Amino acid sequence: MDALANQEKRETRKRHIAQIAGLFFALLIALTLFSNTLVALTLPKVTTEQPISGTLDLAFQGTAILRPAVEADLSNPAGGKTTQVLVKEGDVVRKGEVLVRYDSGEAEQQIETERAALAKLKLSVDPLKDDYIQAARDGDPAAIAAARNALESAKLDISAQEKRIQTLQTQLADKRELKAPFDGIVTTVNAIEGLPSSAADIRLFNTEKGLQFDIQVPAELAAELAEGDPIKVRTFGKNSRSVEGRIMKIEAGNASYEGGMSTNGSETSSPSSDEWPAASETSRLLVSLHDELLREGDRVQVELSKNVGGEALIISSKAVRQDRSGAYVFTLESSSGPLGNVYYAAKRSVTVSGADDRRTAIDSDFMGQEVNIIVESSEPLEDGRRVRY
Repeated sequence: MDALANQEKRETRKRHIAQIAGLFFALLIALTLFSNTLVALTLPKVTTEQPISGTLDLAFQGTAILRPAVEADLSNPAGGKTTQVLVKEGDVVRKGEVLVRYDSGEAEQQIETERAALAKLKLSVDPLKDDYIQAARDGDPAAIAAARNALESAKLDISAQEKRIQTLQTQLADKRELKAPFDGIVTTVNAIEGLPSSAADIRLFNTEKGLQFDIQVPAELAAELAEGDPIKVRTFGKNSRSVEGRIMKIEAGNASYEGGMSTNGSETSSPSSDEWPAASETSRLLVSLHDELLREGDRVQVELSKNVGGEALIISSKAVRQDRSGAYVFTLESSSGPLGNVYYAAKRSVTVSGADDRRTAIDSDFMGQEVNIIVESSEPLEDGRRVRY
């Protein structure tokens, strides 16, 4: 009887030990899974895409505001009071047309004063002639020379005074009226009747020189263009139409970078010092237009396109990175672990054959392979770093 009781106690003890051991291992597994989950939450979160085989057609579309190629500020150097403004903004004027008239009373008074002085000089000539005649009759050589010199001096004074009056009359014409120096369109009127002339009473757009605008375009597209080439430009508005411009200048622009803001507008992390998004180089085009219907401030649109060429892998431009060694991407790799797959980033060098602001064509050794390319990451990545997928 005692032996049976002892046997039951041993069996009960074994069951308790087995239960405790089971609970211990279950707790150990749970803690392991929980710790792995916590570790996974600290890893960079990545999003991926699979490259598409194809060709890349680069396309650009941009708008610009027209401005005058040549614009002149016109003013009255004498600064006289404005008496009449004959034009308004938008008026088309011809060379020599009067734009503004000014008060010239002071200048006219000065001319009258100078004319009176001229009359007095002329009155002095007759007595000097008489003196010369008398000296000649007397036969005194010294008196004759003195009389001759006095007469010649008076004639020189009269000639100088006449030239002074002519100069004042010419200046009066300039002070009295402001005229258009060329055919153009009045863009600004600052002159106000009754007030003195300002620094720029009229701003005049030279229609002969036309309008112009500048625009930043991808350098790869600008490389197909040359200064002097025609370029199609589309106008905006109800009567939208295509007009021909001419490229006046091509120069290096500012490099624009993909990244900095994600597609939903939230801020993304900055790349480390040796890693940054691939830059898209731009060029600045200066384009001139000659069209009577276009005006300063009108908006125009430019469209450019180019086929990059051969078969390539097409991926998002923000997936392509750049360092001192060249362009590269991060691919998502995985390996089997005791608790499932472990994901990590692998750095792969690529050759960029073309790009626009959204897509990039690359040549690489994983052409034809199934590969997941990391497009975005919550933190900067390094080759071999574990990630959360």
